[in-house]
Amino acid sequence: MELRHLRYLCAVAEHGTFSEAGRRLHVSQSAISEQIADLEREVGGPLLNRNSGRTRLTPQGQLFLAEARKTLAAADRAIEITQRSLIGQVGSLNIGFFLWGAGGFFARIIRDYRKLHPDIKLSLYEMRTPEQMDALLTGKIDIAFARPLEPPFDQTLRAELLYRDPVVVVLPRDHPLAGKPISIQSLISERFVLCDRQMTPALFDGIVALCSSAGFSPSIVNTAATWSSVLTLVESGEGVALVPSGVRYLRPPGVVISPLVPQNLHMGLSVAWNPQNEDPIQQNFLHLVRENKDRIQRTHGL
Repeated sequence: MELRHLRYLCAVAEHGTFSEAGRRLHVSQSAISEQIADLEREVGGPLLNRNSGRTRLTPQGQLFLAEARKTLAAADRAIEITQRSLIGQVGSLNIGFFLWGAGGFFARIIRDYRKLHPDIKLSLYEMRTPEQMDALLTGKIDIAFARPLEPPFDQTLRAELLYRDPVVVVLPRDHPLAGKPISIQSLISERFVLCDRQMTPALFDGIVALCSSAGFSPSIVNTAATWSSVLTLVESGEGVALVPSGVRYLRPPGVVISPLVPQNLHMGLSVAWNPQNEDPIQQNFLHLVRENKDRIQRTHGL
């Protein structure tokens, strides 16, 4: 049994005669008659009453017709969904991000994408960059908003830099330098609180190198696994910190953020994906991100 058998039977039931059904389907009357006869042999009994001038369904034919229409509708729906999926109009998209690093642009792009593609099931996952890299490789997420790729992930994944997040200085609110532009030289006598090197190796090494270029080695009194913990330590008076400016979204009331001058230390934010899993849905999302790239860079992530 094939879908054409079902279509032929539905056409005869709708139009009343083999000849009219053939005309509507652009198939010969004899072909329709033969195919329906094959169908009746397969089901084991007559589906049409051919004794009158107008062909009518038998009781069994009426039952079969109802199920045939459901089957044809399901087949048409399957074709429609598949065709829409091929052009990225239906399906799912899983996106990883980290809250303080995504910047204000992230929520705007997500809202815009939902409006453009309402039939895409969009799922968002908050993850640190290392977790996002693993999730891209395993297929748990399709898109990542993360730090620039580092070995070994740069060999298998792809990424585009969206903008460079400037590093700023975080101090206790009552610190004498609070509220002023700060040079790295003015921090020579300060105690430093840093994020663990295993979490942000590029920034950790960049801070040490920046201090070294100013003629001193930073006095690191504490490290933390998260930026919120770094800020809490600064608020508690443990020391000062150099952090990406995006961390300002996590700022507690007891700290002040000041610009670092000259501004020569940044952390990049990239959009990354796995080219082995790339499909039209991902391509449409990446196209939207690229359309916003100039604005993201111009507004420093807003």
